[in-house]
Amino acid sequence: MSSINYKTFNSRAKLMISGEYAVLRGALSLALPLQFGQKLTITEKEGTPSVIWKSMAHNDLWFYSELLLPDFQLVKTNNADLAQTLQKTLKTAKKLNPRFLTSRHLFQATSVMDFDPAWGIGSSSSFISNVAYWADCDPFILNNQLFNGSGTDIACARSMSPIIFELKGEKAEYRKANFYPPFSKQLHFIYLNRKQNTRESIQKMNLQNITSEEIQLISTITLEMEKAAELKTFQRLADEHEAILGGIIQEMPVKTRHFFDFDGSVKSLGGWGGDFIMVASAASEVYVRNYFNNKYLNIIFRYDEIVFDESSSALIG
Repeated sequence: MSSINYKTFNSRAKLMISGEYAVLRGALSLALPLQFGQKLTITEKEGTPSVIWKSMAHNDLWFYSELLLPDFQLVKTNNADLAQTLQKTLKTAKKLNPRFLTSRHLFQATSVMDFDPAWGIGSSSSFISNVAYWADCDPFILNNQLFNGSGTDIACARSMSPIIFELKGEKAEYRKANFYPPFSKQLHFIYLNRKQNTRESIQKMNLQNITSEEIQLISTITLEMEKAAELKTFQRLADEHEAILGGIIQEMPVKTRHFFDFDGSVKSLGGWGGDFIMVASAASEVYVRNYFNNKYLNIIFRYDEIVFDESSSALIG
């Protein structure tokens, strides 16, 4: 079979530094696109009209599915749940752009992640963003019709630097953040190895319990984090954010629960209870790594190892 068309799309993973949960009620969020991401390659060929989808991680095939066009009938898969998500995503994209997948060809789609999908840093959002690129449709509308998130992760998927994100009604608005922390070497991101389903976490919460005063407080903290020039200031803001959000969702902050003797601030990121945490400490990197290694937490990144920012020469994308 000869190739008729060949396309590639790239979308980034993300970490949300502030505004988790509250962003859904309009609070400002500081979010970081990452050097990790997902690449989607589409090869269009002569053949039975279908989509053959492969998802790769760690150089291994972790998801495979064959869907017949035009109705996306499932022919074969190694994961029925993921195949259902793929079907729904492609069908929704086609509703948003009826010209999508109209040619009677075979489409080979290969998606390659350079991070572990269990990390919770955007395997779904980078997938949605890439499908939206392929289908030539609005990624925020596609995301809204599939999931109940804010869209912060979609914005990061396509951003080249940290952002300040705000949800106004159902409309996502964001701008480049002026976030160049001079204390970046004192910031580390650590995977807790307790995968958290953010959508399930959101569904368990009554977001209407968040008051307008709390939303304003979190937005103020976000803007102060953006311009913080000293580590102590940033630590104080991270601690305040943990206390406020802990009260809102009635959860004990992660430092109190697990890392009470750590020399520095510890902040939950994303769905509380799993995924990554951010630590801000004046102590040495050796101290940080040894402390968490002793708790069998070994996936640790410095800020400059994981954050993508094309406008900062200190970071390599």
